[in-house]
Amino acid sequence: MISARGLVREFGAFRAVDGFSFEVEPGEIYGLLGPNGAGKTTTTRILSCLLRPTAGTAYVAGHSILSDAHRIREKIGILTEVPGLYVRLTPQEYLEFFAEVHGLRGQARNARVEEVLRLVDMWDRRRVVMRAFSKGMQQRVAIARTLLHEPVVLFFDEPTAALDPEAARNVRDHLLHLTQGRKRSVLLCTHNLPEAEGLCRRLSIVQSGRQVAEGTPTQLKAGVERGVRLAVTTTSPALLAAIERVEGALDVRSVEGGVAYRTSLPAKTNPEVVRAAVSQGADVVALREDEVSLEEVYLSLVRGAAARRNGTAEAAVREPAVAGVPA
Repeated sequence: MISARGLVREFGAFRAVDGFSFEVEPGEIYGLLGPNGAGKTTTTRILSCLLRPTAGTAYVAGHSILSDAHRIREKIGILTEVPGLYVRLTPQEYLEFFAEVHGLRGQARNARVEEVLRLVDMWDRRRVVMRAFSKGMQQRVAIARTLLHEPVVLFFDEPTAALDPEAARNVRDHLLHLTQGRKRSVLLCTHNLPEAEGLCRRLSIVQSGRQVAEGTPTQLKAGVERGVRLAVTTTSPALLAAIERVEGALDVRSVEGGVAYRTSLPAKTNPEVVRAAVSQGADVVALREDEVSLEEVYLSLVRGAAARRNGTAEAAVREPAVAGVPA
């Protein structure tokens, strides 16, 4: 549904987007995860044909952003961080106006407005002036506006920013509902790490206009160091030495009940550690990996990228490959 290749956007001497490449499949929520100023919103504006790229290209719903902007705008919906509602109107008045902008008239307009208001659970408040609404209620009306013309690709820019926990959860539930049955694809821009991990099947971590890494949350976590504890009945200097020789086993030390070490290659290192322990006659009771959060992944990846840019050190972690983007 979205295929971006080498997107670049410059504003004078400033490069806001520096070579973004990624694809979004039908029914997928794909995340652009990064701090404010990382290039997420600029990328969204390029893909929604509000900005032309300085270099690179992309296809959205099968149409080129360089030559088919009008066709793309017919098939996309955009929810910006600030929804920009006309708060002197009621939800029904507001959506009727935008329905007519999209070419809906008469009974078709009325039916569609009712459908989207019911979808976001705002039908009972359709005649209440929106000035009195909470931020969460306003955001639900904004989502309804985004869905009016039945777009197949949705761009959501920080959809839960400044919302209370209950309102944010409702918005996340709506996002998951929208992609059921592979009807729609969503590009989600956020700096909310738990939100990205809970919603996105795949994501790109971006910083200072560049992609740092791309993959599923599990793939991204696989490249980050985590602690491992091997529970054995007895330890010995020979056992520690054997584990130290295993590729990827770092900071090997004896602890109560076994051996602890760190690794960024658990799928490769842990089986080798168990084999090394058995070869030394140890009885292996259990092996436990520490949980790694997406926050730890994010911090490790962006710090490693910053170190390389500054030329001060090699990457602190082994980064997953970024599709189509040179290291």
